Amino acid sequence: MGGRTTQIVAAVAFLWLACLARDRTADAQGMGINYGTLSNEILRPPEAVGLIKDLGFDRAKIFSADSSIIRAFANSGVKLSVMVANQQIPEIASSQSSADAWVEKNVAAYYPKTAIESVLVGNEILSDSSIRESTWPKLVPAMEKIQSAVEKFELAGSIKVSTPLASDALGNSYPPSAGSFKSDIAESIIQPLLEFLSRTNSFYCGNVYPYFAWAGNPGEIPLDYALFGSQQEVVRDGSLRYTNLFDAMVDATISAIEKLGFSSLDFAVCETGWPSKGDGSQPGATVSNAARYNNRLIAKTLRAQGTPKKRGYFPTYIFALFNENLKNGAVTERNFGVTYPNGELVYALDIAGGERDTHDDAGSSGGGNRTESPPGGENGGGGNGSTGRKEWCVANSDASQAALQAALDYACSSGGDCTAIQPNQPCFFPETMVSRASYAFSSYYNKMKSSGGTCDFNQAAHVTQTDPSYGSCVYPSAA
Repeated sequence: MGGRTTQIVAAVAFLWLACLARDRTADAQGMGINYGTLSNEILRPPEAVGLIKDLGFDRAKIFSADSSIIRAFANSGVKLSVMVANQQIPEIASSQSSADAWVEKNVAAYYPKTAIESVLVGNEILSDSSIRESTWPKLVPAMEKIQSAVEKFELAGSIKVSTPLASDALGNSYPPSAGSFKSDIAESIIQPLLEFLSRTNSFYCGNVYPYFAWAGNPGEIPLDYALFGSQQEVVRDGSLRYTNLFDAMVDATISAIEKLGFSSLDFAVCETGWPSKGDGSQPGATVSNAARYNNRLIAKTLRAQGTPKKRGYFPTYIFALFNENLKNGAVTERNFGVTYPNGELVYALDIAGGERDTHDDAGSSGGGNRTESPPGGENGGGGNGSTGRKEWCVANSDASQAALQAALDYACSSGGDCTAIQPNQPCFFPETMVSRASYAFSSYYNKMKSSGGTCDFNQAAHVTQTDPSYGSCVYPSAA
């Protein structure tokens, strides 16, 4: 497990600082992660839960009710969503005793030690036409019976029941205000589903993938629009302006929900992500694009920015924790993970929100006056005595962009070797100030600690004994 922990970007350990730094209404609610297991040589459940915590995720969603996984989340502080398999839906829909037995075995037996917060009935069943007759009409009845079982075990105040639906449940999605469900399911399935979710104070669980929308029409949809990279309006829909495809896709679903009379229903993005690898027919599936998408998504979610139509925080789950090499389908399907099956990062994640100011505060001089003395000045913490253990000097996630830039410039010009964070070098991505400053600070500290250099940079940095290296990006350490 030492190899796994050495892959974690140091900034993620300071999520609570980032939460305090933002006045958001999410009560320190952060990011969720989808935890699939279709891979060989994958981490055991206790190690995977440790990885999830190290990365800074506070919610997880699994695609089963695997007892070894559910047990591993006990006393972890991570909220968990468990799933009823698609093939179990018909039986549960027809038998309350089956629903009771399922909840007793897979939920009541572990709660509250495992903080199960939702039971998801099926996974994207309306996207599978092969079960149209056998399962689609039984979705809501199965949810009703699972809800009754949750109530029987006196868990209804803590555990919600929902079902994940893909964006292909919509018959129209452009412009976002025209969003509507397909006519063959709108009244027969979606209407009673929304009535159930509203009556039980549950949430609509939407899977939103800008990658697939962009990859299906790259000539018409700008890549920056799909990657949260545009700072300008790309789509105007009445009074609403859209700078990214994610918001437009979410709002199309919300518009469809509103058209059926449920404007106040809670919403969660239960899956979203970007693949890091594809074949020649799958454009845009690269490590750098995946890093951009997910880090920008994290920053947006932690700002509780919401969408033009639905402001505020809503739970969002990245797909996925692991690359899953046993999945069928295109190469992209096996490469949505933020880590490899052994827990090593595919690219760095900044759940402390290092990109949070990339667009909103560009050019801000906040904190710039803190560089009156050299940023690596003599009054810093960390000292210069040898501890006998490796140390790294990493950026404080709540430091301003201006302060980090000034400190980075100082570190690179005063002993640090910053070659590795230049374009086409191993530490260039992710494009966050926290990540790049952390590398520069560590390089400076590595070279200068023995001669009196400190790790402070006008309170923009601190010492850690957790190796922030990832992939081929190796941070210099000091002893």
